[in-house]
Amino acid sequence: MFLAILYFYQQKSVNWVVAVFLLLYGSSSIATIWSENLNVANISMGLNFVAFMVLIGALSPKINFKKMNGFFASIFVVLIMVNGYLLYMFVEMIRDFALNDFHYFLVFLGAMSLIISSLCCLLYNHEISSNTSLLFTLFVFVLVFAEIFRVIAFYDFAYGNFSVYIARALVLLGISLLVHYELTEKKPSEVLGRK
Repeated sequence: MFLAILYFYQQKSVNWVVAVFLLLYGSSSIATIWSENLNVANISMGLNFVAFMVLIGALSPKINFKKMNGFFASIFVVLIMVNGYLLYMFVEMIRDFALNDFHYFLVFLGAMSLIISSLCCLLYNHEISSNTSLLFTLFVFVLVFAEIFRVIAFYDFAYGNFSVYIARALVLLGISLLVHYELTEKKPSEVLGRK
C-alpha cells in the first residue's frame, strides 16, 4: 500500500532502494502469518534479513569516517557494543523458541542486520546532517523497535496483546516516516542508492 502511495505521488521516480525494501519487508511480514510452518518461517526471516541488507547496502556508500573525532568515535563504538550485546542476549532468549538451528541462525542474522543498519543510519545522519537524513534515521530506529515488539508479541514475553498493538503502531509510524522521507526534496548527496 505504501509503495502504491509513493508511486502515485512520484510517478516513475520512486527510489529503487525504498521500493525493494518495502517489497521484501512487506513479504516478510505477510509470511509471518504462517510462521508455524518451518519453511515459511525460514523464508520470512530470510526476506527480513535481505530487506535490511538492502538498506545497509544503500547506506554504506554514504558513510565517511573522516568527520568523526576520536571522542565521538569511542562513544559511538561503546554505544553500539552495548546495544549489540543487549540484542544478542535478547536473541539468546529466543533460542528455545526457534524451530531448528537454521531458523535460529536466520533470527541471529536478522538481529545483527538490525544493529548494523542502526549503525549505518547513525553514521549517515552524522555525515549528511539534514532533516531528510534525520527522517531516515528515525525510520530505521522506529522499525528496529517495531521488530523488537513484534518478537515480544509473537513469543508472548510480556505486555500481552498490548505489545502486538505497539508493534503494529511502530511499523505504521516507521513506514510513514519512510514515505515522508521519500516524498521530501533531497539533495543528490542525500539520495540513497547513489554515491
